[in-house]
Amino acid sequence: MLNFPIIGLAPIDGVTDVVFRQIVDECSRPDILYTEFVPVNGLILGKPVITKMLLRHQTKTPIFAQLLGNEPDNFYKATIIALEAGFDGIDINMGCPDNNIVKRGSGAALILQPKLAQAIIKTVKKAVADWGKKKAFVSVKTRIGFNKPIIKEWIGSLLETELDIITLHARSYSERYSGHAHWEEIAKAGAIVRGTKTKFFGNGDIKSLDEAKKKIKDYQIDGVLIGRAAFGNPWMFGGHSPSFAERIQILYRHCQLFNQYFPNGDFRSLRKHFVWYVKSLPHAADLKNRLMKTECLDDVKKILEYSGDDEIADKIGNGSDA
Repeated sequence: MLNFPIIGLAPIDGVTDVVFRQIVDECSRPDILYTEFVPVNGLILGKPVITKMLLRHQTKTPIFAQLLGNEPDNFYKATIIALEAGFDGIDINMGCPDNNIVKRGSGAALILQPKLAQAIIKTVKKAVADWGKKKAFVSVKTRIGFNKPIIKEWIGSLLETELDIITLHARSYSERYSGHAHWEEIAKAGAIVRGTKTKFFGNGDIKSLDEAKKKIKDYQIDGVLIGRAAFGNPWMFGGHSPSFAERIQILYRHCQLFNQYFPNGDFRSLRKHFVWYVKSLPHAADLKNRLMKTECLDDVKKILEYSGDDEIADKIGNGSDA
């Protein structure tokens, strides 16, 4: 069940894997979590690198699996796989601005193909109904338009499918992540959705928990999703300001969980998280430079134990490797 209004962690490619989701959940328990986008074609073929994207930690927090593609039949099969994996809902990616994905007709390209977008939603709804083991939500995350806002036409088309949730990122495809989020377009979309059975979330440039709450109130929407502001700040959804020691301890916890879930994974993929965790900390540049050369948990442990902070050294030294 979802309790509205919602303040949740947005789906972000290359970031919101099972490790980051668990870290955020442990630190501040958002109302909802999303996977990074999972390509439906690779999922139904059983590609290991894709199926691992549907790893799920034990939690009572609702988690939606975000699916990416443009073939309705493949969405049907992928939806069943995700539901069997224990996810609480299916979110359809209709907003990714990556050029390679758009060229293949997926992500934000679906804004230009409203009939296909509707067919995909209806197929996912049918898969959920056919599966029938428990209530599962169907949602779409999209943008305000392709080259310019087309709120009335696009949101109206999505609403015709009577899906459960629409999340709108307040930029067009052509803007990617540049400039400022157009929350005036969120207001227009909210007015269209209000009064229907569909819930509506806003997304874009929300930097704090207080700002998230204010957006919900000011724009009279059902929730917001926070993305980039949670990078290196998994405490975001609880409003906690962590100490230096807490940041370092969670960095290490992140590495432990990575080893647990992906024992043969490329440890270098964690380096972006290191940058986010140590940003603005004392001696951040030196610490970041050393962490960026690490290739395993032991490398990180040695750096953190000799960070010059006795509290950190004690916590890391007495911690158990997951």
